[in-house]
Amino acid sequence: MSLPPWISAELPEDRRVNTKLTERHVIETMHQSDRPFFSLQQIEQQVKPDVSKVTVRNRLDELENRGIVATETVADSTLYYINHPESEWPLSPEGKRALNNESAGTENPFREFLRHPRVRLIVREELLRSIAWAAFSLFGWAILISSSERLQATVWTVVGLPVLTWTSLTVGLIGLRLTTGSDLQVQSTEGLHVVSLGGVVLGGFWAAFLIFVLGWPPLLTSGLYLFVTVTYLVVYRRVILPRFASTSSRP
Repeated sequence: MSLPPWISAELPEDRRVNTKLTERHVIETMHQSDRPFFSLQQIEQQVKPDVSKVTVRNRLDELENRGIVATETVADSTLYYINHPESEWPLSPEGKRALNNESAGTENPFREFLRHPRVRLIVREELLRSIAWAAFSLFGWAILISSSERLQATVWTVVGLPVLTWTSLTVGLIGLRLTTGSDLQVQSTEGLHVVSLGGVVLGGFWAAFLIFVLGWPPLLTSGLYLFVTVTYLVVYRRVILPRFASTSSRP
């Protein structure tokens, strides 16, 4: 049984961190159980056996801060329940199933998947990264086609092969990040500098190869390389670095 969209949207991003107990595991345990109220001991018995009561309480406190879980105090005991936005009271199993069936009938699962913040972030980042794949595909296949006698310069090879390569790399990386939770990103500003410098140097080698090996027009090739490099450096300084700094400074 999957979690309702209103719960998934409030949970932190699942990055596959090696954590003993996650908020998602706790709320999934509560959501799958046929009871409206839960004591700390009841939840502890249903989650991983090697997790302490303190860890379970900490995850419940985090869920309560997010508005996903609410509490009631009865006879000096704290009881936890899912804070359904459709009801001000803890739901019975029948009420919860009724709400789940209603949501399943009115919501498109694929649309809800695409609206998930984590999915939208991954798609946006990989589409930006795919600009590099597009350039790599265009130059790489152009060199192979011009250097090989077996690959004829047709619409399918000049256009189709670069598009196929770009699509495969982009879709593959999106799928890899969705299934593994990996960011596939540089974790420090210094590392970002090194990667950018390496890209500029690699572009220079490509330009030299095109000029001296394949005989491309020197002025046109050098001008194109300088234009791409200067454009990237401007975007790198004004967009990429500030965004990376603001992202890395988050707790």
